[in-house]
Amino acid sequence: MWKIGAYIAVSGAAFVAFIAAAAGLLLLYWKKKQQIMAKDGDVELQQLSLSVRTISEKKVSFEGSQDTIDGQVIEPIPHKMMIETYTLEEMKKATADFSTSNLIEDSVFHGRLNGKNLAIKCTKTENVSKIEFGLFHDAVHHHPNIIRLFGTCETEGPDSFIVSEYARNGSLKDWLHGGLAMKSQFISSCYCFLTWNQRLRICLDVATALQYMHQIMNPSYLHRNIKSRNIFIDEEFNAKVGNFGMAECAENDTSDQNQVSCSSHSSSWTRGYLAPELLHQCLPSPSTDIFAFGVVLLEILSGQPPVTRGTEKGEGTILLSDKINFILQSENADELRGWMDNVLDENYSFDQAVTLANLARACVEEDSCMRPNAGEIVEKLSRLVEELPAGESFTICESSCKPLVKASGSNM
Repeated sequence: MWKIGAYIAVSGAAFVAFIAAAAGLLLLYWKKKQQIMAKDGDVELQQLSLSVRTISEKKVSFEGSQDTIDGQVIEPIPHKMMIETYTLEEMKKATADFSTSNLIEDSVFHGRLNGKNLAIKCTKTENVSKIEFGLFHDAVHHHPNIIRLFGTCETEGPDSFIVSEYARNGSLKDWLHGGLAMKSQFISSCYCFLTWNQRLRICLDVATALQYMHQIMNPSYLHRNIKSRNIFIDEEFNAKVGNFGMAECAENDTSDQNQVSCSSHSSSWTRGYLAPELLHQCLPSPSTDIFAFGVVLLEILSGQPPVTRGTEKGEGTILLSDKINFILQSENADELRGWMDNVLDENYSFDQAVTLANLARACVEEDSCMRPNAGEIVEKLSRLVEELPAGESFTICESSCKPLVKASGSNM
């Protein structure tokens, strides 16, 4: 019996020892697991910290870095754009104290400050506060077909200044109705004009800008002041829409909407760009921008202003948007040929001219619901541009210049 008791005691001791060993192993395993988890947690925290720090460093790096396009310094991050504040002394320095030799048109001066070309516009001080500066913290500030706003100069007086990108080749209005190119760029004895290929590409550039404003920006943006005077041409003959973010300021510019005098100054042509619904106090919409764009297309086709005085006694004034309906309804090809800008002579595709004229007529439909949207316009214009011969040089050459004496019959 004592042997049995001894076996039981030994077995019990062995069992207890086994349990203790197993518990020890489990405890050791648990501790090691905790150490591994703690180590992994530290690694994850380190990675997270590194990630946050890397993102932060990239943000600082991007915001602090600068690229150069056409000699102008820009920030590569589209969502971060600082609008500068200039002093009156800087404005005077940039324009040689607002010298008439730097006057571009009306109250707009060409300036140069810190190696950068600027367009400096004198405006009412109250207009500066109406600029939608929030729009310039987005990719739109880098859109290739929209004039960039660099900053402002507010004074205590009635006049302040808006500083924006300088377009070396002036406005579309200069080219279509001014007769002379910018005197700082070309010899004054040369009457220069836009070729057909250049005109088509300019149409597409402006339509692309409108597509961005109407269909890509969120919320969408209405320009409300599309006209040839607010479309600018850079040194590569790319078109850029100006006065972006200044829709509220444009209300003052359209205060003469009921005036239809036919002087050569484009501010008296305002009614020609106004959609019919605006004359009935309806609210602006994307289709009202499209109507104004359609009028610009008609200017590009014909070289005529949006409003003209009737040739016959008692005829009054004629809107370009009304004239195109009469021409296309006649179904007489000679009517359209005779209406085209005579400086083009025969150097254009008549089929393309017909297509563009019909597109323009669709844009100036009296019923706003019948007008195409910007995306549809871009699609149609893209097809026309794709048909153009490749490799055209967009510098002024003999084919787009005539002696100044031949300009006497143009719309000056």
